Amino acid sequence: MKFSKIGKHTIRCVISEQEIQDLGYTIEEIMSNGERTQEFMNQIFDMAEQSFETKFELGIKTVRADFMSDHTLALTFSEHPGSDEMMEHLKDIVNGLMNAIPQQKWAQINEARQNEGNPDQVPVYATIVFADFDRLLRYAKNIMPPDLPTGQLYKYEDRYMLILTFSGMEEGSLRRLSNLTDEYAQDILVGAERKAFIQEHGICILKNDALQQLRQL
Repeated sequence: MKFSKIGKHTIRCVISEQEIQDLGYTIEEIMSNGERTQEFMNQIFDMAEQSFETKFELGIKTVRADFMSDHTLALTFSEHPGSDEMMEHLKDIVNGLMNAIPQQKWAQINEARQNEGNPDQVPVYATIVFADFDRLLRYAKNIMPPDLPTGQLYKYEDRYMLILTFSGMEEGSLRRLSNLTDEYAQDILVGAERKAFIQEHGICILKNDALQQLRQL
């Protein structure tokens, strides 16, 4: 297990599956974003504080999980207390996730790009979490049409999960969306693996054009 600190608001932990199991958790529990996930995060923070011999005052808003080629899991825990930080995080989603893609996957990705007729974009996903339907609906109604990303809506453990595709969005649209996300969302989960987990275990409410349909309610 290896810890590193990135700036003032981010902690990174690279941990093997065996080390996760030794702590009493499974990959599925960590990815579920449930009570066991929070327990695991708290334990990681305790260990990070011991490693750095310092006290962290992080109110965690986002968790990013990247599966590495050596079968380890890189967990990046970040706090984003304001819209500027949320903006930077959403920009990371669009511009930075490509670095987490294993090298052997690039051939498949490039082929998929060509098949989609747009070689300049790779789908980049984030799951926006809402504590209740009212906040979700207000979020959707406050997004103007030029800024609407495509998405799906799921329900998982009494929370509403809005899976959005950010590829190709202009920075102005991204900034406006980030401000609304910071105001209304409970959490934001980054990456295709989180998307896949919600799609497998959640209840699908709106399969296509979720934001557009919510705005019509």
